[in-house]
Amino acid sequence: MINNNMITATIVASAVLCLTTANAADGTINFTGEIIDQACAVDIGSNNTMSVDMGRIARTSFQSAGDESDSTKFTIKLINCPATVTSAKVKFDGANDQNNSDLLAITQGASSADGVAIKLMTADKTLLGLNQVNSYSYPLVSAADNNLDFYAAYKSTQTAVTAGLANSVASFTVNYN
Repeated sequence: MINNNMITATIVASAVLCLTTANAADGTINFTGEIIDQACAVDIGSNNTMSVDMGRIARTSFQSAGDESDSTKFTIKLINCPATVTSAKVKFDGANDQNNSDLLAITQGASSADGVAIKLMTADKTLLGLNQVNSYSYPLVSAADNNLDFYAAYKSTQTAVTAGLANSVASFTVNYN
């Protein structure tokens, strides 16, 4: 004689199995990559820290939102690259400006400028998205130093810009291809 509890348990288990298989996946994602044994050495100064002098820009240079200062070139040097590494992309991380998330925010303080942020650009002066790997790829060679050129400019994010210190900090990561 079959127990009613056994029948109920069997029906519940069958229903759970049906619900599990009913939620089939819509696709598959394969994650691929490689952890390389050796990469290029970054040569930007002591303690791997670089300072970029953006200059002293008159507040009146910014008449409306979107105005930019002249750009300042800076270079990240990669040396001793292995022959197996042929190109690289660079990701810049930092605080996003509250008015334009593509721009690097000015470090806030009592004597900080307001209404302005820093625009980071690739060697061809294309905007670099902040906190994301960009699509610009720098070719690398193993037999010489590799200079990865970038540009930075102040960009007004509001109509009114107030004078003050316009400093910021960004970190970067080199992604090898």
